[in-house]
Amino acid sequence: MRRALTYTIYGMLLLLTMPFALAGEVIDGIVATVNHKPIFRSDWDDAVRFEAFMQQKLLHQVSEPDKASALQRLIDRQLIAAEMGDARYMQPSDEDLQQDVTKLRAQVPGGAADQSWQKLLAGYGLTDVMLRDHLRTELQVMNFVEVRLRPNVHIQTEEIQAYYRDQVLPDLQKTGGKFVSLTEVEPRIRELLTQQRMDQLLDAWLHNLRQQAQIQTSIPIPAPETAEDQVRASGSE
Repeated sequence: MRRALTYTIYGMLLLLTMPFALAGEVIDGIVATVNHKPIFRSDWDDAVRFEAFMQQKLLHQVSEPDKASALQRLIDRQLIAAEMGDARYMQPSDEDLQQDVTKLRAQVPGGAADQSWQKLLAGYGLTDVMLRDHLRTELQVMNFVEVRLRPNVHIQTEEIQAYYRDQVLPDLQKTGGKFVSLTEVEPRIRELLTQQRMDQLLDAWLHNLRQQAQIQTSIPIPAPETAEDQVRASGSE
């Protein structure tokens, strides 16, 4: 699934700034616990830098809601990791990982040249190894969600026909685009509807996981935007 995942969390307060250095300086702090397993501030900071890099957003432009959303995704990722069990389960192959790195470098300005690429990574406090670790985790979660949810999605022919009639044809008329038949676009419509349904199933699944988990955090996290919220928002534009 290629969308950035949007999740929620219902938390309690937890003391921060542990453990301490001898002089009282904070080394690393616990910002959340998920079923008694800690998420450290350093993990959170790494996630914020990675997401900023992927969005090509300057670090000073990262807002507090952006940071809270990154923590939200870390918590949900930990819930999903518990469902996976074996940490090696569904990990991407080296070839798949390299393909994602290659695509990313092609999309990022200055990513093609090694020197500018390394400079760009360093500007976000990242290295090649750190970037690959983050991408590996993202791909592993996506692979697991795909295997877990796709078999539960069944798109009916009537749904595809309705989308073609109500979305594709009106859009073509507005833009003056070349006419395409239902047969030509049927596979793409089916996949689009499948992804939308999987997003809804993911929202529901994560909601149930959170309800069953013991989650504590001291960071205020806003209510999440569900798949239904996104559809309503896009429809009102």
